[in-house]
Amino acid sequence: MAKRVKWTTRSLHDRVDIYRYWLERNKADRYSEKLEELFEKSAELISSFPKIGTPTDYRNVYLKVVKDYEIFYRIESDEIQILRV
Repeated sequence: MAKRVKWTTRSLHDRVDIYRYWLERNKADRYSEKLEELFEKSAELISSFPKIGTPTDYRNVYLKVVKDYEIFYRIESDEIQILRV
C-alpha cells in the first residue's frame, strides 16, 4: 500500500532554488517544469516502493537519485518525509 508523501519545508525550498537556478540560466522555464515532473513522479514511486532508494548512515533515511539531484527521504510508519533535494 502506498504511503502518503510529505515534502518538508526545507525540501520545498530546495526545489524552488533549483527551479530558480535553471530559470535564470536557461531564460526559460521548460527545464524547471521537466524537473518538477521528475520530482513528483519519483515521490509517487517512493510512496509505492519506500525502500527503492539507497540506505544512508541515518536510520530510516534513504537516497533516490533523480537526474543530477538526490532526494533524501525518511520512512515513517504512516508516511514518507522528503527531507532534502
